[in-house]
Amino acid sequence: MTEEKKEINPSDEYNIRLDKLARLRESKVDVYPAITCEDRRDIQDIFKEFEQLEKKATDVCIGGRIRSIRLHGGSCFIHLEDGTGKIQAYIKKDEVKAKNYELFKDFYDVGDFAELNGKMFITKKGEQTLLVKKFRMLSKALMPLPEKWHGLSDVETRFRQRYLDLLANKEVKDVFKQRSEVITYIRNYFNELGFMEVDTPILQPLAGGAIAKPFVTHHNALDSDLFLRVAPELYLKKLIIGGYDKVYEIARCFRNEGIDHAHNPEFTQIEFYWAYKDYEDLMKLTEDLISKLVLKVKGDTKLTYQEKEYDFAAPYPRLDFKTEIEKRCKLDIDKYKTKFELKDQVEKLGIKTEDEWGRGKMLDELYKKYIREVEPGPFFIINHPIELSPLAKKNIKDENYVDRFQLVIAGFELGNAFSELNDPQDQSDRFKAQQELKDGGDEEAWDYDDEFVEALKYGMPPTAGMGIGIDRLVQIITDQHNIKEVLFFPTLKPKTDNQ
Repeated sequence: MTEEKKEINPSDEYNIRLDKLARLRESKVDVYPAITCEDRRDIQDIFKEFEQLEKKATDVCIGGRIRSIRLHGGSCFIHLEDGTGKIQAYIKKDEVKAKNYELFKDFYDVGDFAELNGKMFITKKGEQTLLVKKFRMLSKALMPLPEKWHGLSDVETRFRQRYLDLLANKEVKDVFKQRSEVITYIRNYFNELGFMEVDTPILQPLAGGAIAKPFVTHHNALDSDLFLRVAPELYLKKLIIGGYDKVYEIARCFRNEGIDHAHNPEFTQIEFYWAYKDYEDLMKLTEDLISKLVLKVKGDTKLTYQEKEYDFAAPYPRLDFKTEIEKRCKLDIDKYKTKFELKDQVEKLGIKTEDEWGRGKMLDELYKKYIREVEPGPFFIINHPIELSPLAKKNIKDENYVDRFQLVIAGFELGNAFSELNDPQDQSDRFKAQQELKDGGDEEAWDYDDEFVEALKYGMPPTAGMGIGIDRLVQIITDQHNIKEVLFFPTLKPKTDNQ
């Protein structure tokens, strides 16, 4: 006995489409074929060659998603979209035969993928259009496409279902197109300078290369814990030790930190290392790279971010860390050598400290509040206290500071660079200091890295290195306040049953 067919609720679009799918399959229609026509054309190419295609009455095959259907009795206009553009097509009963036209009218919906074959012509309204001679289904969409996402009260829905966001909002697609242009330009820039692109491990036995709390996982076969890299730095410097002079990696990195408009637990940065250079050389390179990149992508070195204009034309101001703190906070940080001496002064300046903070962390918080957050930029903050920079070379004029700079724009730290520490004994001492902080409860401090110290003992030439945050850079270039807007699939809180 066959099961009685349930009545379909006309308002339930999903069930309606399921029914269409079932009936198509009953009619032996291949709803999800594996291939398309061999001579399928990109829509953008059809527009470029339209005059020739129309004049020669050339047969054209296109494939894409149906974005609109307008029925007019025995004919209809549709818009078909592929990854390169959108085109109008005209389906007429007399051209495709009555039974095929009825098939389209009854079973094809907005959102479906279709293949169309026909010839190009111009409508009475002057629109370049494909006159369809035959068609077939490429993929049946069971859910309707959203009209628009504008005005959604729950913005996270756009991030959770990014594919719908991209379908509904052209401006979102444009943001990610610019992101791709940024990465391509950066890659080409370093390739043209003779740098070699490399890959280093994401799973690492020790988390190092940046002061950050790592993610930890466990490898069953080795029965050992591994860390998702917080930075590729130490491995890249091992390649400098191994004989390469110029290396870079566009690296996915992971930090177990909070999520806000400027932070995502996984992010993309470029790190590069250049032997026989120092941090002064990298400031010049950075100015050149960023100014040319903005000009290439935006057409001008000036751009507007969050209603404020920024000019990326070089050169950028250099602000000395100690001098700026003294000027803005009326505090000579050299008078307070330990964290215990510095603690009261920092709290008087409105920063609530925590017991596990070291002296470097306190100074970093002063910098963030009184320099980074108030200076528009772009500017370089230079010559950081040694406690903030376990891998940087000491400043020859004052060994309490290091040869380091950060690139700051609109409150964002976009880049971090320094003349690399290549003294293995000094590096060992710095690692020991980090280990003491970690043992004291600082989750962002590092473990002592025996392997890296061992590598340094074989000799590393004078080297300068830098990391640039690509996500934040794209945020500024595309004028996006939230970093989630420039990540296809940002990290989100898991959905609850109520959601």
